[in-house]
Amino acid sequence: MRAKPVGVDIKLLGGLFLMVGVVGLAVIVLFLSYALKLFGTAVTGPSSFLVKLHSPAVHLLIGYEFFWLGLWAWGLSLAYAGFGIVSESMNRFTFGFQVFRSEFIATTALFVIYLFWLRHLFTDQAAVITARPSVPEGSH
Repeated sequence: MRAKPVGVDIKLLGGLFLMVGVVGLAVIVLFLSYALKLFGTAVTGPSSFLVKLHSPAVHLLIGYEFFWLGLWAWGLSLAYAGFGIVSESMNRFTFGFQVFRSEFIATTALFVIYLFWLRHLFTDQAAVITARPSVPEGSH
């Protein structure tokens, strides 16, 4: 009998999060003058580099944990989705309507619904154990 693949969709999303994190890091490094808009303010100046690094760092963490079906990935991704929805909503009120912001809010809300639908993958220990490769006793 072959084991049924567990959480392949979440693992693929994890790979996408990893790619977004790497691309986000490259954009931040290549375009240092880019002013990130957070919670209705534009973050500028030399110290903004550290503030801008939060996005790729969290994307990389979520991607890694999704890829391995980590138990705390679900909560982190929901918290970051809430952060993004609130920040983009405030940006909409401050900087005006933009189609991209509306699409981001809508797709993030759909992503949250999808995560609630697949919550069992992050809480069911049996699913996590079958999804992770086993390590032989003498190898570590």
